[in-house]
Amino acid sequence: MNDKNSIRKKIKILRRKNYSLDENASSKAAKNFFFYLKKNIKSIGLYWPMLYELDTRPLIKLLVEKNIDIYLPSVSSNQLKFFQWKLNDTLTFNRLKFYEPKQKSIQKKPSLIIVPMLAFDKNGVRLGYGKGFYDRFFEKNKNLFYLGYGYEFQEVNYLPSEHFDLRCNTIITNESIKVFKL
Repeated sequence: MNDKNSIRKKIKILRRKNYSLDENASSKAAKNFFFYLKKNIKSIGLYWPMLYELDTRPLIKLLVEKNIDIYLPSVSSNQLKFFQWKLNDTLTFNRLKFYEPKQKSIQKKPSLIIVPMLAFDKNGVRLGYGKGFYDRFFEKNKNLFYLGYGYEFQEVNYLPSEHFDLRCNTIITNESIKVFKL
């Protein structure tokens, strides 16, 4: 079971079964994020949670309290872009089945991007949903810092990867902080 699609199916089932086992998982991960990231950040790109992903809303709440600008992803012309989102801004559920800012306000490439993931391995390789949006963004923006955000149970020993696949600098889970040398 080493091909990406088989791993995706397995992890989706595992995530659906286990995401509610630790009701404090999202808060623990948010605390791990701030424990790890001691430097001042002005802006951050991250996702709005969907389909049993580790909930980013506790982290978003802390970011808002610390006056850090939040940028959420949007896809147009098959390209991932990040648009500023403020607390009372409306989100829309798009054709790709994720929430994005309704008004396309300020677009930016934040230097820190928190990426969703289905699975990750011991080398920082991230497995996404298979559409390649984050991988294409990574190919053009390798100078940015990529932080995977997920549950501890999403870790697998090995993920097959290609040269264009996004590797995370760090992965933060509800249980740990994993830093990789890239």
